[in-house]
Amino acid sequence: MLWLIFAGFCVLGTVQHFLFVPLGRPRWLLWLLPVSESPWEHYKLAFWPLGGALCLTGVLIEASRAAILWAWVQAAAHGFCTMLGIYCFYRMALGIKHPVLWADILNYYITMFFGWKMGLRALLRAPAPVLALPAALALGACALFFASASVLPPEKYPMFREETKNGRDQRTGTS
Repeated sequence: MLWLIFAGFCVLGTVQHFLFVPLGRPRWLLWLLPVSESPWEHYKLAFWPLGGALCLTGVLIEASRAAILWAWVQAAAHGFCTMLGIYCFYRMALGIKHPVLWADILNYYITMFFGWKMGLRALLRAPAPVLALPAALALGACALFFASASVLPPEKYPMFREETKNGRDQRTGTS
């Protein structure tokens, strides 16, 4: 059952990648859907599905809210480090000039797998209720950052830069 939940949310994250433009670039979904090809925007593909999978699993096993929130924070933090770490390693350390599609896809599934494993471990350990508030604040800060960073112009730093070959901004459809 747990692996079906994981697989379903991996598919959901994959689908998320392709929704922004076909849905007409809805501004109200900037916090949820990647709006550019920058590595930072792709982190949304791990953050929200991992959170959804862990929340569903937590409800099914009747875990406490603190356990669910703490599991999501741990999975999200690990996912952030994994996804951006792999990306930066192959792009900067290995000197690869352009994103490599197969490496990015593999990166996503590696991130999801290890984030899921870490989140499940945290979920089953039932942390102290006092961790619920800091976890909720951290997750809320991430959601606010997703919403605010998505409306800013692309930055010059590689993590935030638009990485399409044609240089078009998916948010507006302009170059």
